[in-house]
Amino acid sequence: MITGFHHPGLVVPDLQAARRFYQQALGFVYLRDYGWDASMSAEAERVIGVADSTTRCVLMKCGNCFLELFEYLTPTPEGDPMQRRACDYGIAHLAFQVSDIDAVYSRFVEAGGSAPNPPVQIGQYRSIYARDPFGNIIELMQLGSDEPDFDLVASNMLPADSTELAQENES
Repeated sequence: MITGFHHPGLVVPDLQAARRFYQQALGFVYLRDYGWDASMSAEAERVIGVADSTTRCVLMKCGNCFLELFEYLTPTPEGDPMQRRACDYGIAHLAFQVSDIDAVYSRFVEAGGSAPNPPVQIGQYRSIYARDPFGNIIELMQLGSDEPDFDLVASNMLPADSTELAQENES
């Protein structure tokens, strides 16, 4: 039985730059570093299905979400995430519910993220798809009172005073 969604894992070209971005832009808190070297590659292959891999990783947390960042040292990652479109197969985007989309959007852009437009209002819902500096598509979303079944707080997936959690993550 699934007890909850635990974390997304993002492969990035610069682990420390990604860590700084997610701390500054979205308030993620650093938890720990880890990874594996060549001596652990066979064990890692049994889990992830990639032969001869070595990596450095960072685990971060914000609200009810963990985020795992990977910088693969071997093999060299392929593909250009900046060319990935929201309609392409696979994971299209990561969505983060925010309490003040304008403030988070400003921090996101100041920290190095980009977006084609500022947040868009659709009814009581506000949203924008943006890209982190590494090409990953990130949705920032602020829900209105007409979306209680889709709201992390209203559906009891976050504490009622999640602003306190967000403020803790910003410091």
